[in-house]
Amino acid sequence: MKFLSTLACLVLGLSVLFTGCNSVDKSGGISVTVADLKSADASLMETRVVMTLRYTSESLNAFGFSGSSHKLYFNGAYIGRAVSHTPIGLPPLSTTTRDVTLVIENAALVKQLLALQDRATANYRLESVLFMTSGDTDIKVLSNSEGTIDLRGLEAAR
Repeated sequence: MKFLSTLACLVLGLSVLFTGCNSVDKSGGISVTVADLKSADASLMETRVVMTLRYTSESLNAFGFSGSSHKLYFNGAYIGRAVSHTPIGLPPLSTTTRDVTLVIENAALVKQLLALQDRATANYRLESVLFMTSGDTDIKVLSNSEGTIDLRGLEAAR
């Protein structure tokens, strides 16, 4: 009898363990990367750049985001921030692109990178937060990506 109760406890414990391991994160598999940078308007007080972002979902679920916030870094140094209130729909296993306006807060570094004639690229890091609402709950989906970006589209930002 003791063997059966021990076996039942073991089976119950393993089923709870494996049930927890099989749960899938609802927001898993979403990434945001920089596809392109283009000069926009510039003034004495502020430089703006149009940043094309590529949203990729490797999830079997569809997602709808109400907006996003992004911080861009070149070669490890902070460049600027973009905030968008434009909704983003992301079907399962899909990719879409959106343009956002990046406000450059470190124009000196961008000018320094553009002055280097032998390099027209920079390593970037993008930290993104995607906002969505599920019922009464506000959800933030985080995405961090790294890559190399062509800076020739920023020539007019000098």
